[in-house]
Amino acid sequence: MIRNKTHVSQAVLAHILNIQTTTLQKWEMEINKPSGTAARLLQLIDKKGKEVIQLVR
Repeated sequence: MIRNKTHVSQAVLAHILNIQTTTLQKWEMEINKPSGTAARLLQLIDKKGKEVIQLVR
Protein backbone atom coordinates (compact mmCIF):
# COMPACT_ATOMS: atom_id res chain seq x y z
CA MET A 1 0.00 0.00 0.00
CA ILE A 2 1.30 3.42 -0.93
CA ARG A 3 0.55 4.96 2.46
CA ASN A 4 2.64 2.31 4.23
CA LYS A 5 5.58 2.91 1.89
CA THR A 6 5.46 6.68 2.34
CA HIS A 7 4.39 6.74 6.01
CA VAL A 8 1.54 9.21 5.53
CA SER A 9 -1.96 9.12 6.94
CA GLN A 10 -5.14 8.85 4.91
CA ALA A 11 -5.88 12.49 5.68
CA VAL A 12 -2.47 13.64 4.44
CA LEU A 13 -2.58 11.61 1.23
CA ALA A 14 -6.15 12.73 0.56
CA HIS A 15 -5.04 16.34 1.00
CA ILE A 16 -2.09 15.85 -1.37
CA LEU A 17 -4.42 14.35 -3.98
CA ASN A 18 -7.07 17.01 -3.29
CA ILE A 19 -9.75 14.40 -2.62
CA GLN A 20 -12.00 13.48 0.27
CA THR A 21 -10.67 11.00 2.82
CA THR A 22 -13.71 8.82 2.14
CA THR A 23 -12.71 8.60 -1.53
CA LEU A 24 -9.26 7.37 -0.54
CA GLN A 25 -10.82 4.87 1.85
CA LYS A 26 -12.98 3.48 -0.97
CA TRP A 27 -9.90 3.11 -3.18
CA GLU A 28 -8.07 1.29 -0.41
CA MET A 29 -11.03 -1.04 0.13
CA GLU A 30 -11.18 -1.54 -3.66
CA ILE A 31 -14.76 -0.32 -3.81
CA ASN A 32 -13.72 2.27 -6.41
CA LYS A 33 -10.58 2.80 -8.49
CA PRO A 34 -8.73 6.06 -9.03
CA SER A 35 -8.63 7.37 -12.57
CA GLY A 36 -7.08 10.16 -14.58
CA THR A 37 -4.71 12.51 -12.83
CA ALA A 38 -5.14 10.86 -9.43
CA ALA A 39 -4.23 7.44 -10.84
CA ARG A 40 -1.11 8.83 -12.50
CA LEU A 41 -0.05 10.70 -9.38
CA LEU A 42 -0.51 7.54 -7.32
CA GLN A 43 1.70 5.66 -9.79
CA LEU A 44 4.41 8.27 -9.39
CA ILE A 45 4.13 8.22 -5.60
CA ASP A 46 4.31 4.43 -5.65
CA LYS A 47 7.43 4.54 -7.81
CA LYS A 48 9.28 7.51 -6.29
CA GLY A 49 7.72 7.71 -2.81
CA LYS A 50 8.35 10.73 -0.66
CA GLU A 51 10.18 12.60 -3.43
CA VAL A 52 6.87 13.11 -5.23
CA ILE A 53 5.00 13.92 -2.03
CA GLN A 54 7.51 16.64 -1.20
CA LEU A 55 7.10 18.11 -4.70
CA VAL A 56 3.32 18.14 -4.48
CA ARG A 57 3.17 19.68 -1.02
